[in-house]
Amino acid sequence: MTARQNQSFPTPLQIAVVVGAVVVVVGGVWFLSSAQSPGSSPSPSAGVGLTSQLPGASGIGSLAPGTSVAPGSSAGPGSSVAPGSSVAPGSTPTAKPTTKPTPKPTPKPTAKPVTKIKLALAWSGFSKPVFITGAHDGTNRLFVVEQTGHIRVIVKGKVQSTDFLNISSLINYDGAEQGLLGLAFNPSFKSNGYFYVYYDQANGGNSGNIMIARYTALHGTNVANAASAKLMISPIPHTQFPNHNGGDMAFGPNGLLYFGTGDGGSAGNPTGTSQSQSSYLGKMLRINVNSATPVKPVIWAYGLRNPWRWSFDSATGDMWIGDVGQDRYEEIDHVSKAQVLSSTKINFGWNDWEGRACYPSGSSCSSHGVTMPVAVYGHGLGCAVVGGYVYRGPVAGLRGNYFYGDDCSGRIWRLVAKPGNQTGVQVADTSLSISSFGVDDANNEYVVSLSGSIYRIGL
Repeated sequence: MTARQNQSFPTPLQIAVVVGAVVVVVGGVWFLSSAQSPGSSPSPSAGVGLTSQLPGASGIGSLAPGTSVAPGSSAGPGSSVAPGSSVAPGSTPTAKPTTKPTPKPTPKPTAKPVTKIKLALAWSGFSKPVFITGAHDGTNRLFVVEQTGHIRVIVKGKVQSTDFLNISSLINYDGAEQGLLGLAFNPSFKSNGYFYVYYDQANGGNSGNIMIARYTALHGTNVANAASAKLMISPIPHTQFPNHNGGDMAFGPNGLLYFGTGDGGSAGNPTGTSQSQSSYLGKMLRINVNSATPVKPVIWAYGLRNPWRWSFDSATGDMWIGDVGQDRYEEIDHVSKAQVLSSTKINFGWNDWEGRACYPSGSSCSSHGVTMPVAVYGHGLGCAVVGGYVYRGPVAGLRGNYFYGDDCSGRIWRLVAKPGNQTGVQVADTSLSISSFGVDDANNEYVVSLSGSIYRIGL
């Protein structure tokens, strides 16, 4: 405290006892010493009482037994002076810290690269499952697409016995590549109840045509309105060959519905549809679902062979495509969100290129204007790539990795979700017939096996 002269005491020396403390006045100057025994600490109440007894005092600190303060010196507000120390006239003592400095936070360790994942069985008993997804409507339900024409719903972890939708009578399921192939929920599904399915038509001479229809389900109900069907596009002819049907679809960051079609089948794309701008086959198409129906699709990308499974990164809006190869190579294609939103058409190269090699083998080809894959693998490791998702879920060590697999070998690889060429890192070698990957509303990622089981990815 700052020593002050007190004019109310005319005598040179007077002793006052204030709440157990001794105040010594020498020559009109106040001094404070503890009235307690050496080694004891002044009680907090004594300090409070002292403040009330000394007019004009402010910021009273504590002075240890044996401490002296020279006339004219000051001990700053809240300061303490160690026993036996002295403060020179006119100086201000440096207060010793009463607590240890706060330690610096420990830096977060850099995440180790993922070299192995674990697959935990989540559900089983499905018939030819080819896709799983959430609806993002706040119910945390999951929907499983069965190639045979059924959509099953999982509520609170339990598979419901009644189908969410059954359109088996409308589809052509050939036991191979045709059937009910895709499902997408409108971004406003919670309020409008719209969802969309992608299937191969069952109708005599038109059997195999690609269809996209919209259905409606009341919010929270586990059975959709099967009578609410509305075709979104005119059927896309696909009658010549039964394979390479594409089938995946998803809403992009611009609110448009994107869907991928195969090149129409057979080997080597003999009809030339993939590079043709007059065909909807071998393409990535998009439509505005809010337009009058049926909608005429816009060709956003071409040069695809069979983009069976692909996805958008939920964090960046980038697109990742698994395009099934022909004789030698499987490929992963990546395009940025800016390209996704662009009206500039992208050429992925098929049937001039297979992976990063000219097709057929030994021929010459030009890379001008072609978007090359960011990753490829040869048929010594598999024969049919299955595109997956960039992990954005609750397991921190998995985040930022794009997982994909192979239907023939059961292998699963990862890439880092960034632009540029990479070599996939194998993280699992399974006996599964992998048909798809999928995510729920919490961004947990799943692996779907055509044999009927679904597994959750973890570490």
